[in-house]
Amino acid sequence: MTSSLSFFHHNHSSSRCPIIRFATSEDIRQIADILTYGFHDFGKLMEWLYPLMKMGIAEDLRDRIYAHNSDYCCIVAVIPATTTEAEKIVGTVEVSQRRLYGWTQKQKFPYISNLAVKKEFRRQGIATQLLKKCEEIARNWGYDNLSLHVLAENKTGQTVYLQNGYTIKQEETNLYSLFIKNKRRLLLEKSFSNNPE
Repeated sequence: MTSSLSFFHHNHSSSRCPIIRFATSEDIRQIADILTYGFHDFGKLMEWLYPLMKMGIAEDLRDRIYAHNSDYCCIVAVIPATTTEAEKIVGTVEVSQRRLYGWTQKQKFPYISNLAVKKEFRRQGIATQLLKKCEEIARNWGYDNLSLHVLAENKTGQTVYLQNGYTIKQEETNLYSLFIKNKRRLLLEKSFSNNPE
């Protein structure tokens, strides 16, 4: 886990298929771009907000990556460079150990956040590759489960997670979600064997 340049498996012979690896500080700008456009849709009239949003996302991401926390990993899916094109990041995900159920809970849980794939690269199995790498990391941490949240309105995201073996554990309700229904979050979880497949 110490080498952020370590490369992971990819199952295709083509040199243009994504490689899954740990993120580096040089990746922050591209990752922030994917997260900004993946999670926010302001429309044409509010396009001026994107640079501001991207700046904040990049700063938060920089803090996490530079902290070198052993309880945290940022993973990227990369299209390798060629003689004519630079390396391109097309997907990202973060996995961390956190206290999921409140301040009084001492036990940590492996938790997935910020899974995003560039629009033109979706439906190509990249999200699945990223999720599998999160499972591998969770196993290395000694866990046999993973948790995540997804918005109740995000049907596409739910489909990806359900197809990858996640199940809905609960629908979270709070004062905010009572008034804005589409901001309700679902807690999903996947349990898996601690033995590698």
